[in-house]
Formats: sequence, C-alpha cells, structure tokens
Amino acid sequence: MNILAIIAGIPVLVALYGVIRRQRFFFLLGYLLYALIVVPNELGEYMATGSMERLAVAVVWILQAILAFPNKLNYDGSKVFKSFGIKTFLSLAAINIFGVVLTRVMPTPPEFTEGLRTMIGVFHGVLAVLPFIGIYLMASNKIPVGTND
Repeated sequence: MNILAIIAGIPVLVALYGVIRRQRFFFLLGYLLYALIVVPNELGEYMATGSMERLAVAVVWILQAILAFPNKLNYDGSKVFKSFGIKTFLSLAAINIFGVVLTRVMPTPPEFTEGLRTMIGVFHGVLAVLPFIGIYLMASNKIPVGTND
C-alpha cells in the first residue's frame, strides 16, 4: 500500500472514531488533520506551477481547517448549538463532496497512481458522509448533553 494512502487514511480513521464514540473533538480533529495534509500539498503545487486552481483548492481546505478546529465547548443541546453544528457539518460535507469531484477532474502529480487517486476519492467520500451521521445524531438527541467531547 502506498504511504500517501496510509497518511491520508489516518485523519479519516480519527474522524470515524469520533462518530463511533460520539466525541465531537475527535470528529473535528480528523477533518482538521486532513486539511493539514491537503493545504501544504496544494500550496506546493501552486508554487511549482502557478495554477490558480491549486490555490483555490488550498483555500477551500483552509476553510475546512477553520470550520473543524476542535474546541472543548460543552454541548448543551440548545437550538442555537444544534443549528450551528448542523451548518458546520453541512459545510464539511460540501467541501468533501467537492473533494470527490476534484479527484476525478484535476490533474494529479506523477506519483499519484490511479489506485491512489481512487482511494483519496473514497476518503473524501467517507468524510462527506460522516457529517450527515453527525447531523442525525444531533437532531435526534443521541449525543449526550453536557459532555465536553
């Protein structure tokens, strides 16, 4: 297995762990770590090629890093917290749906085989679905109120 796939898979597993354990901190940490992988890579490609598309992709994942920056706010179950959480989760899903599309249409560096490109698309697909699970858990009150997770 390609080392790049392993590196990209770790944040996905962290986010998945956060959903399974219903711990918002780990869920968001996975998204932040994924953004920290994508942003330097895309900025490097931008500096090497001058391609504005690479800069745009970097900016989108900077937004993901900002949205997903984990905090220790107590989940109080209020409508305001739920509304903010749902909007954040929908934004994370939209960014990663965009990531799935990008893996199919943007040129990739030579070290990216077709299998790696497909795997990265799958990782983005998983990261696009996980927020919907979070939305379901939040909307159905299945996340414990008052936890710091």
